[in-house]
Amino acid sequence: MKKRPLCAICVLFLAIQSIRVLFFSVGETESSALEKLLSGEVQIEFTGTVYKIEEKQKVTAFYLKDNTVSAAGQIINESKILIYVSQNDTGQSAAVKTGNRLAVSGEAQVFDSARNPGNFDQKTYYRRQGIHVLVWAESISILSHDTDLVRQFLSDFRSAWNELFITRLGEYYGGTMSAILLGEKSGLDAEMKVMYQKCGISHLLAISGLHMTFIGMGIYHILRRTGFSFLSAGIAGGTILILYSLMIGAGVSSLRALIMFLVRIGAEITGRDYDLLTSLFLSAAILCAWQPLYLTDAGFQLSYGAILGIALLGPVFGDMFGCGQIAGIQKKLAQKKSSRMMRIKGKGMSVLLWILNGLSTSFAVNVLLLGPLLWFYFEIPPYSVFLNLIVIPVMPAAMGAGLAGSALTLVSDTVGDIVLQVCRAVLWGYDQVCEYACILPCSRLVAGKPGLLWIIVYYLILAGIFLSYQYFKGRKEQEEEKDEAISGRMPDFNAGSNGGRWKKLCRVPGCVMLLLAAGMTIGCRNCHQAGNEMQVTVLDVGQGDGIHVRASSINCLIDGGSSDVSSVGVYRLEPYFLSQGIDTLDYVFVTHGDEDHVSGIQEMLENQLFGIRITSLVLPPQEYHDEKLTGLARTASRNGTRILVMQPGDEITSDGNGEKLVLACIGPGGDLGVEPGNETSLVLDLSYGDFDMLFTGDVEGEGEQNLIDSGVLKEYDVLKAAHHGSKNSGTKEFLGLTKPSYAVISAGVDNRYGHPHAETIRRLQEAGCRVCSTQDNGAITIRTDGKTMKIYGFTKKG
Repeated sequence: MKKRPLCAICVLFLAIQSIRVLFFSVGETESSALEKLLSGEVQIEFTGTVYKIEEKQKVTAFYLKDNTVSAAGQIINESKILIYVSQNDTGQSAAVKTGNRLAVSGEAQVFDSARNPGNFDQKTYYRRQGIHVLVWAESISILSHDTDLVRQFLSDFRSAWNELFITRLGEYYGGTMSAILLGEKSGLDAEMKVMYQKCGISHLLAISGLHMTFIGMGIYHILRRTGFSFLSAGIAGGTILILYSLMIGAGVSSLRALIMFLVRIGAEITGRDYDLLTSLFLSAAILCAWQPLYLTDAGFQLSYGAILGIALLGPVFGDMFGCGQIAGIQKKLAQKKSSRMMRIKGKGMSVLLWILNGLSTSFAVNVLLLGPLLWFYFEIPPYSVFLNLIVIPVMPAAMGAGLAGSALTLVSDTVGDIVLQVCRAVLWGYDQVCEYACILPCSRLVAGKPGLLWIIVYYLILAGIFLSYQYFKGRKEQEEEKDEAISGRMPDFNAGSNGGRWKKLCRVPGCVMLLLAAGMTIGCRNCHQAGNEMQVTVLDVGQGDGIHVRASSINCLIDGGSSDVSSVGVYRLEPYFLSQGIDTLDYVFVTHGDEDHVSGIQEMLENQLFGIRITSLVLPPQEYHDEKLTGLARTASRNGTRILVMQPGDEITSDGNGEKLVLACIGPGGDLGVEPGNETSLVLDLSYGDFDMLFTGDVEGEGEQNLIDSGVLKEYDVLKAAHHGSKNSGTKEFLGLTKPSYAVISAGVDNRYGHPHAETIRRLQEAGCRVCSTQDNGAITIRTDGKTMKIYGFTKKG
């Protein structure tokens, strides 16, 4: 750092910013005035200026600044507001341009915080952008047609370019190229996106440093070769890159690449040496001075961590693979008298060196990024180290063909189409490689989310190993200098020399780092094991049910659906399971066929290749199957999941490290004389040591009375209240028999049914029961060792 004073200053600044963000909540903006006013969904009217427009899958998003809001009889100034307009209402939004002043009326709401472990925190994401409120627009009118000409031109240009890709390459490959070159992800195929993510190559679909460097440095070098000066070529390249960043909507990685490009061009123009680490930390300091919360952003950590890994750990793994020694052999072969055999050996060494350098880079990036990968994504794709050796080198071909082919269509459609087929060929190759990788054993390692202490310890040990490598490398270089001074030529160490010993020791840190990364992954997964306890988590799925039961040797899900959260399986259930280190569910119980109990399970069954594996699907007795349950069974069978039917008296047991777990079916009984539905819900009795819990689905009416009459009910520690706390379930007679100490209610915030009903809450409280609701607490977790019990909510509320 003595030779890098600017780098040292930036590192110190980033350390101070990290302490301020982590320990003093600097950058955590308070709720805005409008956000404080909103309670649920509120009708508002406001005016604001459009500064960005985005096309999403089902809506058009308008970002407005300098807003004046009229709500609840108050006039409020709100700096930024996001509005959504349904794409079916194109008449309202088609004429809107960037820079227009709009009058908007619609339903305003605040963004959701994460409601379950592992779920995306929408509120934090938008607060980093200074946005606190979302409005679903019902009417829009243009007050001023003033237009930001540059931004609007770039927006129109991007839309036209996107349309060109779709027209020439089709929706699948065209949508992928639009994501790669334009950052336009609305047309991205959902299955392909998941496949890339699970294989560890999803970074190709985001505008990153690879894209920015390819475009910026490509333009710069072309202009230099055509005779432009350093200054003019640098200004031209920088200007185009700035406009490109504005067009794609500058993200963290693209801003990093832009700043580093400008630093590099500035170094060349002024005749100074370009230092990668100084440029990297300078760009990080600039971004974090502007927005300190970037330090906690996944994109920031992954973008900067990748470059830092290459710069710091690349040489460590290069020495582990002996890249320097192979390069020396290659050089000697090149110096010898040329012969066919020597040329073949030289080419072989070149290929081997390329492979090993690529592996060194991949290992360096993955080892350094292990913490953020597990913290944000909970799993690692082990084959990504090798896949990236294949996909990254050919990405410039796809990008180059995309740029050149698009330009050539202006001259000749035929020639342009031919060049664009290179993109299709590259993307087809990516798909094939990913499909083969997905069927390999251990293609995914789900570790779960590590604790903060785990990450701190991991990086402290990693730093210690790196310092030991620096020490070994320094001693090796000292020995080399001594030998060179004595012999007058570069040393050729034999096994017994001091330099040879230090050279061998330089290979050790890379191996230790790999063992550390493996240990971190395995340890993190083991940390999430239940041990001698059983855990029941009533997930917040909005208006629906989703309950996870876990002991040392079994993982079960009871229901999994929602009527008000779209794609609940993708966005709430699967992220939760991954964060807990779970990649397989032994049993998934479906109490009945209502959408708010099965929608997420349907999604999970359809995503068995990339998602959470379901071993067995357990359904109520055959006589109570409706069309929905029959369709669910077909989906399960088609995707390799075993189908079981549970009758009253059937049990599933598990003997693990702690008490014996027994999950017994006690309903529905036969001949209820009612149609399949709430009354015929599968009712489950869970026992673990002295702990008892009752899961009731949506049982009510005849179904609940049948339970009372059957004589199977007993006293329970915890009751999962039926039908989201509806007044039609949980009668006084039923509660008198079950006598629960706690009742857990799963219901959506501000749901349209008014669940839980006041009558139900009153009956539960009169029965001496403490009531916990996902509305107030998010996910509710119950832990027990079979003797004592602990219950707590995920959110701070309640």
